[in-house]
Amino acid sequence: LMTFRAHENWVRGVLVHPSGNHIISCGDDRSIRVYDIKSNRCMRTMEDAHPHFVTSLSMHPTLPIMVSGGVDHTVKCWQLD
Repeated sequence: LMTFRAHENWVRGVLVHPSGNHIISCGDDRSIRVYDIKSNRCMRTMEDAHPHFVTSLSMHPTLPIMVSGGVDHTVKCWQLD
């Protein structure tokens, strides 16, 4: 069992990166966080990804593209490298 603790408020969405190496989460702290499964740590934080709660995430199965949705009524497209 692994537990990742990085968000400062409720976690609203979680996905496993198609590579199987990372977990990505979003939450009420307006951030999106990328965790490395092998090292069990947060590798990247996208602070203020939306101006309000980030409520959903989805990842393209083969391209490094992720989309997020929020309470601000927007969908954002992210290029992950």
